[in-house]
Amino acid sequence: MRTRPFFFIAILLFLASCQTPEPTQYILNEIDLVPEGIAYSKNNKAFYLTSIAKSKIIVVDEKSGNQYDFIAEKEFGFTPGCGIWVDDSMNRLYAVGGYYTSSRATTFLYSFNLRTRQLLKKYEIADTGDHFLNDMVVDNKSNIYLTDTKASAIYLLKSGSDSLQQFFVSEEIKYPNGIAISDDFTKLYIASHTQGVRVMDISTKTLLNERDTTLISKGIDGLEFYKGNLYGIQNAVRANGHSFRRLLLNSTQDQITGMEIIDSNNPMLDVPLTFCIAGKKAVVIGNSNLQFLNQDKLEFTLTDSTKNTHLLVYELND
Repeated sequence: MRTRPFFFIAILLFLASCQTPEPTQYILNEIDLVPEGIAYSKNNKAFYLTSIAKSKIIVVDEKSGNQYDFIAEKEFGFTPGCGIWVDDSMNRLYAVGGYYTSSRATTFLYSFNLRTRQLLKKYEIADTGDHFLNDMVVDNKSNIYLTDTKASAIYLLKSGSDSLQQFFVSEEIKYPNGIAISDDFTKLYIASHTQGVRVMDISTKTLLNERDTTLISKGIDGLEFYKGNLYGIQNAVRANGHSFRRLLLNSTQDQITGMEIIDSNNPMLDVPLTFCIAGKKAVVIGNSNLQFLNQDKLEFTLTDSTKNTHLLVYELND
């Protein structure tokens, strides 16, 4: 009779040892993919990545790491991929695609049905100015805010609307890239290449902080808000190298008060681009291979030093 508890404990330990451990990284199959944007679907337990080099979107299963195309190369006229967002509540996937170079500059926002993978709509900025939609964030009402890097602007696609409208434009957010939103959906955080991360009150369109003179938040690509602070990939400040960092906010979340390095000087953080948050983890495009791509001709050069892209997984502190 006394041996039964030990028997059940042994069974439990055996079952626990058979469980698949959480991945600490994912390795992408296509060495020449050059992924730029990454988003997470909680419903589907999967990551969605846009490709610059192949003008397509792929899916990576969160548990197994298995990969397949969400849309094939240039399907539905998809152009080199940039920012991406999954709206699980609306069963939508939004992705930005376009050519940055002036000779064939175009920029579009694509909306897909997340389940059927069919294109729902393709949005384009109406005027003839020089534009490049880069990254996006979605609020609790499914309104989408997009950075326009060339026009130093933010565009808005209101939920249910058929057209993009300019929300804000200013040299104070010059060359905006990554964008995030506070958990109460009252503030935007806009990563300006030259001005650093600027904090905007959405209701008044007022910038609440001054430009960065310290290099803490300049040159940020991917940007996310999590548990009262910002997380970002800094890849465009030569003095700092490439790093994944946390930007500390004050109690009112309108000023950056400091910075903590999460990872840097890591060979796998070789031209990192963006990341997404999945639960309590950050999943980072560690080595994008962007340096091997001629972005004018979209030609990829394979060298002895080219490695398959790694998606690096970091546990985040509460």
